[in-house]
Amino acid sequence: MLFKKIAAVRFTAGLLLVSTLIVPALAVTGTVDSGDSPLRVRSEASTESKVLARLDHGTQVEVLSTAENGWYQIVCDNITGYVSSDYLVVDGTESAVSAVAAVDPAAAAEDAAQAAAAAEAPAPAAAEPRYGKVTTGSLNIRSGAGTDYEKVGSLKAGKVVTILGEVNGWYQIESGYVSADYVTIVDAAEAARSNKGQEIADFALQYVGYPYVYGGSSPKGFDCSGFTRYVYSQFGYSINRTASNQLDNGTAVSMSELQPGDLVFFKKAGTGSKRASHVGIYIGGNQFVHASTARVGVIVSNMSDAYYTSGFVGGRRLA
Repeated sequence: MLFKKIAAVRFTAGLLLVSTLIVPALAVTGTVDSGDSPLRVRSEASTESKVLARLDHGTQVEVLSTAENGWYQIVCDNITGYVSSDYLVVDGTESAVSAVAAVDPAAAAEDAAQAAAAAEAPAPAAAEPRYGKVTTGSLNIRSGAGTDYEKVGSLKAGKVVTILGEVNGWYQIESGYVSADYVTIVDAAEAARSNKGQEIADFALQYVGYPYVYGGSSPKGFDCSGFTRYVYSQFGYSINRTASNQLDNGTAVSMSELQPGDLVFFKKAGTGSKRASHVGIYIGGNQFVHASTARVGVIVSNMSDAYYTSGFVGGRRLA
């Protein structure tokens, strides 16, 4: 704050100094064009005012400023007054004369005061970023705001993106444009949670193809709950060991509320009193990654498959 005050004072002093020196630097030359009659220099910009001097045709003067009603303020032989613009040819551009007219001590002082006030004013707050979550299974990213533009990528359901702008029903994101019809606005807190969940889902996907080992909980081999426990441990979460007990971790979410990173639970027929017999990690787009069987290992499956639809017993959100 002290720095701003010092800067404002210096700026004010500079403007006042410039206002005292600027007239000689910016003044332009004019030549009297009055024919056989002398040109009257008056005390005010009016034919009713006092005549201060008479200038012969061809006399050169310095033009200090423009005045209203077609008069110039001039100086000649230490006499300052006003002459009609009808009888003076300015040897420079009108913009130069306007620049001279614009500089006077009162205006400079006013500008300095405004500059000082601006220096004291707090900087405007930066606009809050906007976030959107994809609501469809696969959303195309286009190179422009319309379906006629080239497809440059796609986003899975649940993916949260930062919205940079909006054009004709399309959101601009970092990699292109997406239709606003398939994106819902979310707050910063939900965006942070969703991004963490997406990180977890992306991390889990790197183990697709790894072997299934009953009781395994490391990349040497996973069973279903060992896989989810291992993945979550890499993000600082400690969850229970079995699928049934992992139902006690996090908070419950329905199938329609699932987001990437959520745990999804299933129960096979004939598994007795177990609350859940299988668990995986939702990755978006109605799919999940899981350690399935010794035959296929870690794979990606569709939630819409009959077995998983009928056997679904719930989802849990930790991130």
